[in-house]
Amino acid sequence: MREHIYCILGILFFTVLFVFLGIVVEPMILMKYPPQLRQPLTMPQWLESFELWALVCVGAAAAASLLWYGIGQNVFSANGGRSYGKRGWWLFLFVLPWIAIVLSILFIEEAESSLWLAYLFFIANGLFPYYLASVFFSPVSVKYTPIGAGIRSLLPY
Repeated sequence: MREHIYCILGILFFTVLFVFLGIVVEPMILMKYPPQLRQPLTMPQWLESFELWALVCVGAAAAASLLWYGIGQNVFSANGGRSYGKRGWWLFLFVLPWIAIVLSILFIEEAESSLWLAYLFFIANGLFPYYLASVFFSPVSVKYTPIGAGIRSLLPY
C-alpha cells in the first residue's frame, strides 16, 4: 500500500513542479525574451493565454501518467512474465500530451513572431512530466517498461 501512495505522490510531484514552471518560471523567461505581439494584444494578456495552455499541457501529461499507473497496476500482472504490449501502451499514452501540445500551439493568442520559446515550453510541459513520472514512478508490473527506466535499478526504492 505504501508503494502505491509513494508512486501517486511522485506523479503529483512532477505535476506540481511543471505547474510551477508553467505559471511562474516560464512567464518570467518569456518576459525577458518576449514574442512580437500584434497591436491590440498586450504582454499580460498574451501571458495569461500562455499560462492557460501551459497548464493544459501539464494536465494532459498528468492524466497520461495517472492512466499509465492505473493500467500498469490493474491490467498487467507483475508475475505474468510477458512484456508484450506494455511498451505499446506506454507509447500510446504519449498521444494525450501531444494532442495538448498541438492544441496549445494552434490556440495560443497569435503573435507576429518569436513564438519558438513558447512552443518549446509547451513541448516540455507536455512531455517531461509524463516521461519522468512514468520512468520513476511506474507500478511494479511495468517498472522497467518506459524507455530509460533502467535507471531505477540504481535507485534505492
